[in-house]
Amino acid sequence: MFNNANKSEKVSDNIIAQIRDAILSGRLKPGDRLASEKELIEQFGVSKATMREALRVLEVIGLLEIRKGIAGGAFVAEVDMRTTLHAIVNFLHFQTVSVKEITMLRYLIEPSVAQVAAAKRTDKDIEKLQQVIGAGITPGDTEVSKEISFHRYLARMTENTILTLTIDMIDNLLKSMKKKIGLPPEFYGHVRDAHNIILECLIQQDGLAAKTAMANDVVGVGRYICGFTGALPFEPSELTASRSPIDTHLEVNPGARVVVKDDPLLQESGIIVRRVGTSELYLVVKEDENDVLDRPPSAS
Repeated sequence: MFNNANKSEKVSDNIIAQIRDAILSGRLKPGDRLASEKELIEQFGVSKATMREALRVLEVIGLLEIRKGIAGGAFVAEVDMRTTLHAIVNFLHFQTVSVKEITMLRYLIEPSVAQVAAAKRTDKDIEKLQQVIGAGITPGDTEVSKEISFHRYLARMTENTILTLTIDMIDNLLKSMKKKIGLPPEFYGHVRDAHNIILECLIQQDGLAAKTAMANDVVGVGRYICGFTGALPFEPSELTASRSPIDTHLEVNPGARVVVKDDPLLQESGIIVRRVGTSELYLVVKEDENDVLDRPPSAS
């Protein structure tokens, strides 16, 4: 099944690549037992130490399970979401991933997650999210975990395994960063307020408002962390978007906000206002003088 390891690259890497490809292509399936160590050494033409190094790596990344005893050996593992997530996170921990990069990825994905969640939400989902947000929590691991859990729960509401895996991966990276940085209680207070706004949009089943509120939250978190660490933040204005009818305009405009009824923004001139369902939240955006838009009913 395997060829002699290519000596032009690190030998163990070549072994890993061949076995991984055999598993991912389906030639080796979960539960299959690889040949004995002696046979593998002969197939690859390598030393025992090199062969064992490659097998250990494949076990660490979750593709193989090494069993001891008479009936032991190297078996193809069942790769589940947790295994995959750990492998990706372990890889990314050795890369230079910035808060700006993470924020941009979140901005491209999570607002749409919130929009889908608004359409799918049930009363049970609302109750669960209210529990996750909580009334108030002590700064530290518990607070970080609650904040992360909110986004992960929304991802699961989409019923999309790949999307859930992606959000889990992003949140694991953020969790590590936040614990290392040691953000103050003020930060988590802002996050809790933002999550309550998103939750109200879900209660009202207003997908566009939920999408906008999530975008505000993601960008706000990125700006705060970068301001705290002195790094360069991601800004939505870096992405280009065309203008069109009002809902699309609200959706793509980086200046769109979801605010409570007493927010000073509602008193400014030159804004478009739409109430979020029967709540005391309003979706607002500053008008672009180059756009021809009909102003909806006043928020008053």
